[in-house]
Amino acid sequence: MATKEHSSSPTRDTSADPELSGAEQRTHALGEALLAKDRMGYEIESQTDFEAVIFTPSPRRWLWTRTGHANDRLVMTVDDECRVTTRRR
Repeated sequence: MATKEHSSSPTRDTSADPELSGAEQRTHALGEALLAKDRMGYEIESQTDFEAVIFTPSPRRWLWTRTGHANDRLVMTVDDECRVTTRRR
């Protein structure tokens, strides 16, 4: 009976997946990075196939308002090598 190997990495390496095109690999890499940020409490402000703007919610989020100090926006981009980088906006 064959066993299936599982990667110890929390994210799947899509760069070696022959079933996905280059654009699909990049989109998938960004999606996995955004999922990780979502788990940390970030929210997505906008997203394209290869770039997304994320932010942390205001600490004054109670009362269902988004008032309080302006939080930094972060821009996440994925390059041709499927490397995701994050920089301040």
